[in-house]
Amino acid sequence: MNRQAIVGLFTLFGLAALFGAFLVLANVGTGGRYQTAVHFKSAAGLHKGALVYESGVIVGVVDQTRLLPEDFTVDIVMAINNGVDIPRDSRFLIAAPLTGDATVEIVPPAAPPRPVGLVGPTPVPQTIALLPREVLPIEQQPQGTNPATIGDLLEQGQGEVHRLDRMLAQLEVSEPKLLSSLQSALNNANDLTSQGSKRLYRLADRLDALTLTLQVAMDAGSKNLVDLTGQLDGDVRRNGGNVDTMLSMLSKASVALNQTIDQVRDLASNPQVHQNLLDTTKGLAQTATTIGQMTQDLRNVTGNPQTQAQLRDTIANTDAATQKLNSLLRSLGASSSVYGVDAGATPAPAPGAAGSGTTRAAGAAGALGGGVSGGTIAGTPNAASPTVATTPENFKSRIGAVARNLLAIQVRLSELDAYQPNSISQPLLQTSQRGPQSDVNAFILPSGKTSLFLGANDIGTPQTSWNVAVKENVAPHLYVGGGVLYSNLGAMVQYNPGVLGFEARLYDPQFPTLDAYGNLNLTKGVQLFGGERDITHNGRRTVFGLQLQF
Repeated sequence: MNRQAIVGLFTLFGLAALFGAFLVLANVGTGGRYQTAVHFKSAAGLHKGALVYESGVIVGVVDQTRLLPEDFTVDIVMAINNGVDIPRDSRFLIAAPLTGDATVEIVPPAAPPRPVGLVGPTPVPQTIALLPREVLPIEQQPQGTNPATIGDLLEQGQGEVHRLDRMLAQLEVSEPKLLSSLQSALNNANDLTSQGSKRLYRLADRLDALTLTLQVAMDAGSKNLVDLTGQLDGDVRRNGGNVDTMLSMLSKASVALNQTIDQVRDLASNPQVHQNLLDTTKGLAQTATTIGQMTQDLRNVTGNPQTQAQLRDTIANTDAATQKLNSLLRSLGASSSVYGVDAGATPAPAPGAAGSGTTRAAGAAGALGGGVSGGTIAGTPNAASPTVATTPENFKSRIGAVARNLLAIQVRLSELDAYQPNSISQPLLQTSQRGPQSDVNAFILPSGKTSLFLGANDIGTPQTSWNVAVKENVAPHLYVGGGVLYSNLGAMVQYNPGVLGFEARLYDPQFPTLDAYGNLNLTKGVQLFGGERDITHNGRRTVFGLQLQF
């Protein structure tokens, strides 16, 4: 073998060794690569050897770009380093910059949050599906995303331009109608503004006139109030001693009346007094019965017609008294034996031969009975009730009627509207308390011509005030009174002719206060009222409520 052949063989051997070293360094030294494929709509400038990035790190190269004859799409086969896994849900993008080669970008799905306190690399969860390390069939390969080209952008922009042209054409057709509607709206707004201005001017003129009228009325009212206050002050100075004496007498009378009521209540509730009254009444009834029996025996003994007539009169009168006492026992809660009313009562005797005696007995029984039905007269049922007699009026109801004529209790529950701060008003009304306010008043001799009025207002609050006044019935349904109202010197007037009524109160000479109410009488003793407290000042408060009197 010549020298040239030896040099050629040595050169070929060196090239083979160099190629083998390259393969070792490219495959064996890096751990080798595996192939996987992604289906794209177009290659977008990719070529064999283009870099493949995963999360910005080079993980392989493009091995093949194959054009599919069925639909003219591209199958990109990539050679991925053996130490790299690709999640199946990753996104595959072709990055085609303006300068340089196109590359494949693999964007893995969002990783779960890193555990707190973990040191080192985050482990891959076992639940993440990985792309198999082989070239899958076309229908099973992941679908890649091609970058948007200038042609696509121009095509989409052209479509938007056509759409804008259609919108402008529609706007051009609708423009006259829109301008007409806008002009009409402007004309209506101008008319409305003009009319509103005119009406506002008229309203301002009326408000000025009303303000002037109110000012005149307030000036006149203030002058009248000043005159009234001066007259009240003069009356108080002149009659101060009389007022003090009257108040002292009223206080003493109220104390004495209170003591009398307590004594009457104790007497009525004392069981011993009640039993003594029953025993006394029973004794009187037994005595009258005994006298009647004795007289009956004497009548049987004598045979004189005149004597018998007199005895019959005596028996009739005694029988009437007995029945009256029995009825009184029944009204007090005990037992009685009134014929025709009580079971087991003694029947009436047969009418006597002499009618004159019976007539006189009936007259005597009527005098003793006082016109009360329910008894018998000389053993004969009362003529006013020939079949069944009725019981007499209950004794307790009579006592109740007498008590109602002596004393009446009035309870008022009222509600006020909100208080206006920084306003001039009566001191009793300068509180945010709105109610319900509880007023309790007592009337002594309420049905008389003159009655005494005692009570307290707004009970249970720091603003509690007192009433001590005298009322006089000066005309039918009209009452006028004066004294202490709301713990101040004052006067009052009431007029209640029927369903509707009126009441006014004027008090406190230092701060003259006028209250006015309208009354609606629902039934006897039940009344609805409403009105104004301190009506003469800007701090007035509207009040309404319910009044009960029993």
